[in-house]
Amino acid sequence: MFTDYLKPVSKELQDFAKSCNSFCLGATLNFEKEVLSDVSKNVDKIAIIGIQETRSKNTDELEDLDFDLVRRALYELKKGNWVLPIYDFGDLIPDQNKTTTGEILTKVLTYLLKERYFVVILGGSPSMAFYQYRAYDEVEKNINFISVDEKLRLGNEILQANNDNYLTKIIASEPLNLLDFTNLGYQTYFVAQEELDLIGQLNFEAVRLGEINKDIKEIEHNVREANAGVIDLSSIEANYFSSTQNLSPNGFNSREICGVAKYIGSSNVLSSVYISNYYEMYKISDHLLFSQIIWYLLDGRNHRTEIKSFDDTQYFEKFFVPSDIQEFVFYHNLYTDQWWIEIKEKEEDKKIQIIPCSNKDYKMALEGEIPNKWWKHFKKFY
Repeated sequence: MFTDYLKPVSKELQDFAKSCNSFCLGATLNFEKEVLSDVSKNVDKIAIIGIQETRSKNTDELEDLDFDLVRRALYELKKGNWVLPIYDFGDLIPDQNKTTTGEILTKVLTYLLKERYFVVILGGSPSMAFYQYRAYDEVEKNINFISVDEKLRLGNEILQANNDNYLTKIIASEPLNLLDFTNLGYQTYFVAQEELDLIGQLNFEAVRLGEINKDIKEIEHNVREANAGVIDLSSIEANYFSSTQNLSPNGFNSREICGVAKYIGSSNVLSSVYISNYYEMYKISDHLLFSQIIWYLLDGRNHRTEIKSFDDTQYFEKFFVPSDIQEFVFYHNLYTDQWWIEIKEKEEDKKIQIIPCSNKDYKMALEGEIPNKWWKHFKKFY
């Protein structure tokens, strides 16, 4: 049983959750593994698990993590208008061997994904994102992966994933299941131009923090089809969050990171998010912000936009924009204000892909330019 690898939430915390009033999240949580037998595989549900380890920045020695104070803050938050059952299965028991801990995470997450859980993972070491990704080997062959991070983790490839190279390991390690990757919130002084060039050559995308600060709504199309994601807590400005080993004077503020979490959680195909780089500093405001990030992920997951047919004129309007290359075809959802664009290799090509884009892509086409989203996708496949 996968719960054999997990240490359940303490009885004290479970009792605290049950003591919360009926409007609180804690009052509706499930903790016992026995409830699994009553849950259908065909029903979507949410799981929370923790990874009780991080690695010292200086020595790489194992240090235990404790999420009890974060959980306590989470349990006291009011539940939204949610319908999905939520299970808090406790924490992975740490192992002195980093690889072993990662392999256990992969095994547990693979099981939960197959059982149709949306999994929120609480953890420390960013390197565990590689093992999160590997959990999809038996679940999904083409993965869209997204990271919210001040850095691009493109260190030199070595035998073992570490905090600086996990993205390199994801890109280069077989099986090669990575279809697309997007970074949100990189800070230029932490990223070498060679790293940005590599992202461009692979037809992946990296969106600078300053661009998101201008209009956070512009990231929605980037995350709309993400299967898995990582939110690195070091991407938050130190004034707003300091319980991490990599403090920075710049980053997302508290409102922005919650907005990013809401957009990520709203992806129709998202099935796991790893919140990484936590390091307990016993600050109440940090516990609250961490718990609110989780809350917004859960809220996004419970309020995902229902998928409608693009041919349904009640929901979609269709725009044709002529150009020297081809006629671009856009779809606009009248209710959600989301945009999509058709991709086909040639005018006579009957096989069409419809991918998320932004209103900016539509405006570019109107001005006679090639839409960024179209060009990026075209280069990748044609």
